[in-house]
Amino acid sequence: MEEPLDALVSIPRSAVSAVMHLRSTVPAGHPSAEILGEERMGTGVAVGAHRVLTAHFLVVGAEKVEVVGFDGQKYAVRKMHVDHETGLALLALDGPSLSPASLGTGDESTPGLPVFLLASVDASERKGATGHVTKVGPFETYWEYMLDRAILTTIVNPGLAGAPLFAADGCVIGLVALGLASVGRYSAAIPIDLYWRYREEMEGLVARRPPRGWLGLYAQPFDGGVIVTGVVSDGPAEEAGLKRGDVILTVDGQEIGSLRCLYGSIQRRNPGDEVGLQVLRDSSIIPIGVRAADRNVFFA
Repeated sequence: MEEPLDALVSIPRSAVSAVMHLRSTVPAGHPSAEILGEERMGTGVAVGAHRVLTAHFLVVGAEKVEVVGFDGQKYAVRKMHVDHETGLALLALDGPSLSPASLGTGDESTPGLPVFLLASVDASERKGATGHVTKVGPFETYWEYMLDRAILTTIVNPGLAGAPLFAADGCVIGLVALGLASVGRYSAAIPIDLYWRYREEMEGLVARRPPRGWLGLYAQPFDGGVIVTGVVSDGPAEEAGLKRGDVILTVDGQEIGSLRCLYGSIQRRNPGDEVGLQVLRDSSIIPIGVRAADRNVFFA
């Protein structure tokens, strides 16, 4: 049985049953609580009989996560793997078997592809929306996060973050992690091929890949360069004296003209390395050395 949304695609019942509601509780003292809050709600999608994939920021630092199916069945999370680089989190559940969604390979996404998403609104309600893929390519945003191949769509998410993005045949091709404001690009999704690439690592079957350097800053493009819009409390950037309003000119002597250039320079360094910045502050150029950290450890 299918439930039509509009003329573009219709939503298979099997897709609806795979969409889960998440509620997480995070201690007040956790580094993520200041920005993301102590209580978070979102969406996940069943990718196995006892596995749910979601956006990492919904569960990072959580001391308790509750997952609720469309039928009201509640599941306890016994283990989770949070991946800051991809933006994904995999939850291992106790309880009855789930009805997993069909997963694509990651090769399906092309501009013009009709797609739909399903998101939880609360524990008992799911909403859907349809649209098209507008771009598949590099993407970066303000919290030291970038992807080489994000999926941008015309869909405005009607519910909570973490919603699965489906092709018209009902296969999951990505996970919506961010709402955007630009015309024709209303949502950004993490491609499902990143789950396939790191699934064994997320399951704990192989060792975690080596961490990349992280400074704990928030940044935005500014006049052909990059400006610091904030720093993570007690993170490396704050401890080194980086401040909101600093314009980053160079990293280790390399001129910085974009977020991607900045993040690439940082991520090529290892945790423990000193990253040399030159910043413009109040008409003065100031050198600042920041000791890169491992954000897996910082946010553990």
